[in-house]
Amino acid sequence: MQRMRLLFREQGIHFCLVHIPAMLKALLPQAAGPGYQTRPGCRFRPDQFAQPVLSPAELNGLNQLFALKKQVERLAGRWAVKNLVMQETGLCPDAIEIHNDASGAPALAPAFDYAISITHSGDYALAAALGGKANALGVDMETVSPVDIPALLHAGFSRKEQRVYAEADLETILKIWTIKEAFLKYRRTGLKSPAKKIEWLDETLYENNGPIDDALVKSYQRDKIIFSVVFPEV
Repeated sequence: MQRMRLLFREQGIHFCLVHIPAMLKALLPQAAGPGYQTRPGCRFRPDQFAQPVLSPAELNGLNQLFALKKQVERLAGRWAVKNLVMQETGLCPDAIEIHNDASGAPALAPAFDYAISITHSGDYALAAALGGKANALGVDMETVSPVDIPALLHAGFSRKEQRVYAEADLETILKIWTIKEAFLKYRRTGLKSPAKKIEWLDETLYENNGPIDDALVKSYQRDKIIFSVVFPEV
């Protein structure tokens, strides 16, 4: 899976998966390359991009970040969203402006009529968009790579979940973690709210010990990528 972007649709939700190294090679061939994860931030100029991608406000926001990794991840997430909107509207990418809302989550202008969510993991960024009357959406992704499962269970899973998933494999643990984070994005709280208060038990999502009845959950795996999306029941 080495193409720059992959567009697909599941459950009526549009997704765009961006391979970050391929994106950098195509959009910023001279400014950012291998090793971006450990380098300090850059001051990007419009003429460094192979094509117009960001609005002036978006470029200014990108240049406020102090680590190149954060800049690249923000660019990749916004590029993923813009690809989804371009597919539907035919607009140029720099005409599609993404800002952060009051909660700090990325959002499109109301005129576009999409709820969006963005996630990053490893060499990938993933954006999800849901049109119509939806006003909330949450997506989270993890690349399958070794993690300290006991530490993750202790940090982000309730005591009941720790008992239930004590013998679970890595893919199951990562899937449940993405469900928790996707739901917190759906609620617009992020990890400001404890992940332990969100539980996934018997294929049911719980918050503060009560079942959640206003949201749906779907999880997927593509190659070594696991992602989950939480969206409103309409």
